[in-house]
Amino acid sequence: MAGLVLLAAPVVLVLVAGWSRRWLNEDAYINLRVVDQVFAGHGPVFNTGERVEVATSPAWIGVLCVARATLGHLMRMEWVAVVAALAAAVAGFGVATRASRLLHAPGDLVLPLGLMLVAAVPVVWDFATSGLEMGAVWLWTAGCWLVLVSAARRAEPPTGRPRAVSLVVLGLGPLIRPDLAVIAAALLVTWWVIVRPDRRRLALDVAVAAAIPVAYQVFRMGFYASLVPNTALAKDAGGLHLRQGLTYLGDLVTTYWLAVPLAVIAVATGLTIARADRNVRAACIGMVVAAVAHAGYITVAGGDYMHGRLLLPALFAFALPASIVLGRRDLLVAGLVVAGAAWAVVCAGTLRFREEPTAAMLPDIIDFRDRNGIQAGVVHVEGPSEGYLSPVEIAELDAAGRTGYIRVLADEVVPAGTGGRLVVVFGSIGVPSYRTGIDVWVVDLGGLGEPLAARAPVIPGRPAGHRKQIDPAWHEARWGVEQPDDPGAAAAARDAMACGPIRDLLNAVTEPMTPGRFLRNAWSSVRFTTMEVPDDPRDAAPCR
Repeated sequence: MAGLVLLAAPVVLVLVAGWSRRWLNEDAYINLRVVDQVFAGHGPVFNTGERVEVATSPAWIGVLCVARATLGHLMRMEWVAVVAALAAAVAGFGVATRASRLLHAPGDLVLPLGLMLVAAVPVVWDFATSGLEMGAVWLWTAGCWLVLVSAARRAEPPTGRPRAVSLVVLGLGPLIRPDLAVIAAALLVTWWVIVRPDRRRLALDVAVAAAIPVAYQVFRMGFYASLVPNTALAKDAGGLHLRQGLTYLGDLVTTYWLAVPLAVIAVATGLTIARADRNVRAACIGMVVAAVAHAGYITVAGGDYMHGRLLLPALFAFALPASIVLGRRDLLVAGLVVAGAAWAVVCAGTLRFREEPTAAMLPDIIDFRDRNGIQAGVVHVEGPSEGYLSPVEIAELDAAGRTGYIRVLADEVVPAGTGGRLVVVFGSIGVPSYRTGIDVWVVDLGGLGEPLAARAPVIPGRPAGHRKQIDPAWHEARWGVEQPDDPGAAAAARDAMACGPIRDLLNAVTEPMTPGRFLRNAWSSVRFTTMEVPDDPRDAAPCR
């Protein structure tokens, strides 16, 4: 009974604390709009008739679609997303504790110390719901950990269906989030160190592990005409932003005094490695290497603007091997438990993130949950508009048959050749794009859901996640606004879109999907991924 209580403690803490701080993140509404498009028969797109991959996690979109099909008649999709996220998070901690138990002999009293410490971090509670894919990230990482530990504990390497399932699980990382390819690669190497396949078996393992990710990559290239999600382009996920990343890392570490639990986890993992056999040592070292590599990538890429979010996968993975055996006369183990427990009480009870005020519209790192004013038990509170058309008002205009173009934070519809559409420009596309409905075409200034702005050059000094933007003249020219704010820039944009690579890009994502278009998109996906659209239309190459 005592062993069961110890193993269940981190799971229960995440369940209770996560539910008490349940909420829906602004970006989660982007996913909900994509789900609406899927159920409307338009495919996984943001705007009807334009193939842009605005969802970073294809797997999470799939989970939400299944959840809507099964639970959508019982509750609103906002709550479906919250429940699905928390269920995945709790399942992740549950699977992880199961693997921690397998690390040790059947009669040992095991404490998953690392998981307990992670479960005591308040930002973990926030992203246990949020409607985003973090729960699925933890569940996949825990599943990989179980696969490695199970293989390490077997007398013989797995074969047949168990081996195939293990490899499929290890290979799924890029579909949960593209950056998890870093963890997946490290864990696949660890798997091969444990099972030691011959060359023929290794080639077959690679094929099985890569089958689903490669199949989706082919779909992405042909359907979206890109090698990566549009969000990766808009956020410059492949760029070098080390200074921002170090600030982001320091923010998480200093907010929760993580030097203490990280030291405890490192020592506990060292004890596990020292007392284990070869294969278990390999599993533990492989998971630690994967965690450090992922944290390194996130840091180099500049982190995020949401406090702690993108470093939580690495924190979770780093903690997995840190399980210890109680009941022995071991002063080091006792010291680890006391130090960890003392820190956990202080962290869970008192340590909280506080935004640093800046002169900019938003600080570089923010707490979206507190900023949105979302309290426990409330998914979203929509305030009144302040001198501009609200999403609900825009939806009503669309229902009434209005067409035209609505500039960002505008209170009127201006005449435009929008092809019978109502087009609106938003600076933040989460809640607004969901509230307006999928019949309204939403232009995203930041480029997450828009193909041109996503390919703009990085604006120096911009916070992570909001690094790009293009002159509104591009959008006004594309949608034929009769009286653009800057006629000269709009004319240059119209000219640039009439020929050359920009026209080719727009055709690739808007022309009807046929086998020929799919093949042309796949062939051109490298060019479309690496191309750059200048911020100022006057800098674009004119048609000759």
